[in-house]
Amino acid sequence: MSSALPLALAAGIYPLGLAIVLRYLGEPASMRHAYAYLAGTATVTFVAGAAILLTLRGSGLTERKHPTPSGGIQVFLGVGLLVVAVFLARRRKPAAADGSDAADGPDAAGASSPSDKPAGPDQADKPDGANAGPGRHPGLGRVYLLGVVTYLPSLLYVSAIRDLANTDMSDSATALLLVLCGVLVLQMVELPIILRLTAPRHTGAILAAYNGWMHRHGRDLVVLLAAAGGVYVLISGVTTLVD
Repeated sequence: MSSALPLALAAGIYPLGLAIVLRYLGEPASMRHAYAYLAGTATVTFVAGAAILLTLRGSGLTERKHPTPSGGIQVFLGVGLLVVAVFLARRRKPAAADGSDAADGPDAAGASSPSDKPAGPDQADKPDGANAGPGRHPGLGRVYLLGVVTYLPSLLYVSAIRDLANTDMSDSATALLLVLCGVLVLQMVELPIILRLTAPRHTGAILAAYNGWMHRHGRDLVVLLAAAGGVYVLISGVTTLVD
């Protein structure tokens, strides 16, 4: 138990999940989409956790205390992350150039754009967020599936469940700890929603600033994380192969 909870806490540090839920909690806010994303993440986390726990206890695979992927898999993952980082870094410059060219176009010279035209009767009668545009959210079902896909069990979460399967506690105590591990894994989805419900005004301003920062620097952050993760996993894989 002493190692399962820290592993679950570490598994919950998931910037992608945080970025997605903050997107739905930003401006305009869509709590229904945030709830749908939370429901998807909770479904895959708790169902997969229970299935893994039952499988490990029934198959006797809990003897290996520290499961780690093979060196070859780590090398493959490390190289893959570095390729992703290089690909994103190379695409960043053309995108910036296209943006600068667009700034020199007719709109920059004062020509009216489609958004400057007065809204017609049909558009004026629609509520905020009903018109198609960059801020439009997808359907609730797609958001739910997004939560399922983005929160498939990680190695840290599987390791936490393995430690739970190794304990001699009762089934009820193990189930309670499994729920607690799931709550810790979902921390980056749960906390923003709780803050939005308890302090909507202050949280909205913070989320708006965060979304603006991510819009400007999100790609750079992904490149940095992919490069750092790739180097770490690659070195770990090479070390495992050498040993």
